[in-house]
Parts: sequence; C-alpha cells; structure tokens
Amino acid sequence: MKSLLLHIAFIFYVVVGYAQNLIPNFSFEQYSACPNSEDQVDYATGWFKCSSNSVPVNSTPDYYNSCSSDTTFGVPQNCCGFQIDHRGCGAYMGLLTFYYATTDAREHIGIQLSSPMVIGQKYFLSFYAVLGLDKLLGGDYYNVPTNNIGMRFSNVAYDASNPVPIDNFSHLNSTAVISDTVNWTKVSGSIVADSAYQFVMLGNFYDDAHTDTMYWNCPNCLNNFGYYFIDDICVSTDSLLANGGIDAIPCTVGLNELNSKKELSIYPNPLFDFCMVTLSQGEIKEVCVYDAFGKAVIKKIGIGNQTEIDFSEFPSGMYLLKVTTKNNESITKKIIKP
Repeated sequence: MKSLLLHIAFIFYVVVGYAQNLIPNFSFEQYSACPNSEDQVDYATGWFKCSSNSVPVNSTPDYYNSCSSDTTFGVPQNCCGFQIDHRGCGAYMGLLTFYYATTDAREHIGIQLSSPMVIGQKYFLSFYAVLGLDKLLGGDYYNVPTNNIGMRFSNVAYDASNPVPIDNFSHLNSTAVISDTVNWTKVSGSIVADSAYQFVMLGNFYDDAHTDTMYWNCPNCLNNFGYYFIDDICVSTDSLLANGGIDAIPCTVGLNELNSKKELSIYPNPLFDFCMVTLSQGEIKEVCVYDAFGKAVIKKIGIGNQTEIDFSEFPSGMYLLKVTTKNNESITKKIIKP
C-alpha cells in the first residue's frame, strides 16, 4: 500500500508540472503519420534527422510505432527485432552506432528542447537503449554490441546537409558495451549547463577508433553493424524524474489515434485474473497479448467491440496488449499483473 501511494503521489507530482522534462515527445508516441519505410524520423512529432545523407554514409535512422500496418516498422514486431517499448506506449527509434564496411558510419536524431537550458544549472539526463535483434531478417548479418551511444547538446540545429560531427565528444554516453537484446538499459548522468543549449541529439558521436565493439564468435557471424532502439529520453532539473521517475508518467495519445476518436479501455489494470477490453467506437479484429520476452501468450480474433481476457494461468509481470481494429488501426497498452 505504501508503495502504491508513493507511486500515485509521484504521478500527481509530474502531472501538475513540478517536474519538467525538457524533451518534447520524449517517448516518440506522438506522431503525424504511421511509419512504413526507413528514414521517417520526422513522423514522430518534433524529431528530425541530424546525420548525413551523403555517400558513403547515407544514414537512415528508423521510426517504429505500433500504429504501423507494416510489421517491418511496427512495435513490438519489426525488421530489427521483437521489442516491447520501454513503457508500453507503442513507439521508439532505431539508430546505427557502427558499420564495419564504412568508417565512422553513424545515425543521429535530434529535437529542440521545450526551453533553452540555463547556464550554471545542473541537469539530470537519461534515456533507455536496447540492442536490436542480433540476427537481421533471418539472415547471417549479426548485430555488433557497441558502447558510446549517448546524448549531445547544441545551439545548432544539425540536419542531413549539415550533420552533427563525429569528434569524440558527448554530454552523456554509455562507456559500457550494451549487449542486452531483451531488457532496456538505462543510460544516465548529469551536467552543469555551460551554454543555453536549445537542441539535443542522440546517437554515437565517437569515431571507430574510440568505439568499443563486442564481436560474436560463431560460424555464421559476420559482425556487420551496431544497431540500437532508444526510448524515454529525459533532460530535467529533477533527479527523480531522470532516474526512474519517468516510468510513472502515463502514455499520451498519438495524433492518429486521437483523430480516430476511438477509446480503448482495459479494466482493471493492474489486474489479478481477468480484465475487460472495450473499444468504444468500431470493432476489434484481433487482440494479442505478449509477455516480457515477446512471446504471444493470448490471441483472440473477431470479437466485436468487447472481450474478456483471462490471465489466471499466467505469472505476475508486465504484458503488452495489442488491439487491431477492423480498419487495421493498432492500439497498444501495457498491462500489469501484480
């Protein structure tokens, strides 16, 4: 009970505005269009690409969203893995951190802060990263774990024609190699602002000579590239928000879902044995429930606008419930069984 009250109190603390994240659309869930191809960073509201389009680099960072009808760019299923997003809000980005065939090949994304940083003010920084599936599209091209994925501030709005430099500098980076392909790793730290920075970029800002890689040792391993999903980015003067507090913030609604005027309710949530899934407008074509390892544990088809889901045989934990409507719109929610 004490833990629940503290959780509720923190949500109130965040909602009323005492804790501010300077990153708009910090979990990429607000969007103008559903992704259906690579290099569509700008579909996530406010975000843009700040790595080069020129040969030989030709960077194409990727946007993934559960609203996509193309499973190549969906959540949790996509071209580079089966990955539940960090808070169950249905979206994340994908970035290249290393490519063996091209020196210093990198992909970066950026966004303008909601307000400039204050010189002399201490800021707490964090984001979550997970290695994309080590085997791409069933082939033999294996993903190489690397270090140095991080965060960098600037007063320059870098873009594809003026890409952010690869000059071995960032304000936050993971010095450890991140090799987990299931669980999100939090990268966090703090800085004292030495400029009124207006923009933040994410990616690997270190060249190949200063980037550690962990090569796989197996007969068909080609150790081709490093590729990571990133989610839930925070820049705040509040250490609590940047160090796990962001997990308590409720998901917002993507623009396409808002315009569709469809309301999905799941009650109760958290649940014990059963929950009722209801779509207020339209009909549900399919409900699929995934466990924390991406395994589909429940699937129901052709069920009208309401259905009961039985969790009585499943252990406690976090589950992802994905509803697909007859209009092929997808809505994803996180479910907790205590």
